[in-house]
Amino acid sequence: MIRTPNNPTFWFGNFVLFKRAPEAGDLDSWLEIHRHAFGQRLNHHVFGWDEPREGDISAFLTTGFVTSHGIALSLSVYAGGAITNPSLTVRPIVSDSDWELVIAQQILVDRVDFDYPEDGGTFRRAGAAFYQKLAHEKRGNWWGAFQGDELVGSMGLFFDEQNQVGRFQNVSTSPAHRRQRVCTTLLDHIVRHAFTAVGAEKIVLATGAEDDNAAIPNYQNFGFKFTAPNFALKRINA
Repeated sequence: MIRTPNNPTFWFGNFVLFKRAPEAGDLDSWLEIHRHAFGQRLNHHVFGWDEPREGDISAFLTTGFVTSHGIALSLSVYAGGAITNPSLTVRPIVSDSDWELVIAQQILVDRVDFDYPEDGGTFRRAGAAFYQKLAHEKRGNWWGAFQGDELVGSMGLFFDEQNQVGRFQNVSTSPAHRRQRVCTTLLDHIVRHAFTAVGAEKIVLATGAEDDNAAIPNYQNFGFKFTAPNFALKRINA
């Protein structure tokens, strides 16, 4: 059971992770396991599993679940050479005003790209508070790419307790600034910092496995290598 009590609308912070893929007849028992774990407190059901195959998800799909499959990528060496946008300034997000810019950008991307339901910013604001705490504990930073005073892209990179493995969080670019090498510029700056200043051994990220996910070739061109698939089902409750 994965629980984030202070952010109940965080789908993949409040879900059930199984060892094996779903099989025929699992729907009712998985729903009961979820009910026992969370009751009626959540606005969603999310199930994930470690087995690297989709399994039999037909019964779930007929009851409103949709797939949320993804892939994990990793990077252990960065040789440089990425073409970046010299008009951008990359720096850690520290001030309250900068955090407000990050939250506003994330909410915009949620609406434009994913059609997430309106929640008054509850999910993103709670998430920001959690990452601010990690940054205060020296576990990583949230970073922003600025064009003048405008935040055009942002992402977090946080590390395990030994600073050996870092994971990217919520890579996003403002819709009006896409195809301007915002993400690549952020990656170039942050990866250099991770391997030199932090001394990390590996950096990982997770992204959607959809065929039209343009981020995947961008990450691969940067040097990230495929690590593993991941599988999940989600359903938003009315």
